[in-house]
Amino acid sequence: MHGAKLMQWNPAARVRIEFHSLLGAPAGLGDMSVGTQLREVRQKAKLSLRDLSKKSAISISKLSKVENGIATLRHPELIKLAEVLTIPAAVLLSDPPANQKLSGRRAVTLAESGPKFTRSDRDYEVLCGEMSGDASLFWRVIVREKAPGNEVSYLSHPGEEFVFVLKGKVAVHTNSYAPLVLSTGDSLLFDAQSLHAYFAITREAVLLMTNVVRDGGQRPELVPAPVRAPAARRGRKTAPR
Repeated sequence: MHGAKLMQWNPAARVRIEFHSLLGAPAGLGDMSVGTQLREVRQKAKLSLRDLSKKSAISISKLSKVENGIATLRHPELIKLAEVLTIPAAVLLSDPPANQKLSGRRAVTLAESGPKFTRSDRDYEVLCGEMSGDASLFWRVIVREKAPGNEVSYLSHPGEEFVFVLKGKVAVHTNSYAPLVLSTGDSLLFDAQSLHAYFAITREAVLLMTNVVRDGGQRPELVPAPVRAPAARRGRKTAPR
């Protein structure tokens, strides 16, 4: 709608540490880093393929294919292997240690100390902005705006957007799905090129938000340009489902 172009994710894409992999997408068809890491960790643990297969309930054939970069790991398999090998799951998704350099960098944002701006009755605070890479941004967002909002309520920008509700209840409106109500502790990941807006159901809602852009994408602007709201929802209330 209104020119919003939805990104199509290629399930055969090379695996990286990103939300798609962690939420159940194939972990790297043909990707050598996963297999290399798995073999290295397995050998350090002094486990044969047969041993690992028995402990993880994943076939020897599947494990061998993964180590040779010709098979995929699904999210439950990745978590099970990490559990069996007693390592963080991210270890299997990262480059081999020889290719990594420890930067020693870190960023700290004390309460209420991040750069702030307000847009359409939503207060944004940038978190750890001095260390955010070109592909990621982190925010604390306080939402007070009520549905149906207006044209500036809706945003569209490259990449994926992840939100976790820290407090309150919020309705997420997009032009791709029916309105979704999220309560404290709920989370959502979606294609941010869809027109989207947040409306508070309670007096206000507090969100932890992350914007992630894959390689080759454009970094989201700190204040995205306004876009027109979906016609079907402009000027009237949409009952949350």
